[in-house]
Amino acid sequence: MEIEQVPFAAHNGIEITPDNSVYLPENTRLNNHLSGVHAGAQFLLAESASGYYLLTAFPEFIGRITPLLRESSIRYSQQIQGALRSRIKVDDATIGKFRQTLAARSRAVIQLEVELINQQDLICCTASFRWFVRLQPEQLEGD
Repeated sequence: MEIEQVPFAAHNGIEITPDNSVYLPENTRLNNHLSGVHAGAQFLLAESASGYYLLTAFPEFIGRITPLLRESSIRYSQQIQGALRSRIKVDDATIGKFRQTLAARSRAVIQLEVELINQQDLICCTASFRWFVRLQPEQLEGD
């Protein structure tokens, strides 16, 4: 999936880096009244990163899942200047349970943690997203 397929994210300049992280370049259009990155832009980056992870991290389900955001929380720890990149934090047990449940029931819930990191490699924001994911049946050739 390309980020351009999510119009709001693409409109606000979100990019995918060669190492597959979701990135927000410095853009004064997204600044707040203190000339830092607006809280809404930070939320957009974190949410986009978690959604992108779901759509790309499970090759066996690519093109067949529909993620719907159920809940979110975000903690802004400092004023941010400049570009930001994201990092997903999820443990192997959570991934395993998600895969197993989705394959067995065609639906599952997963909680993803996201860190936003500034140009000095400091974590500036943390967020949590709880996704409900539906699995579409595989299409047989000729259908």
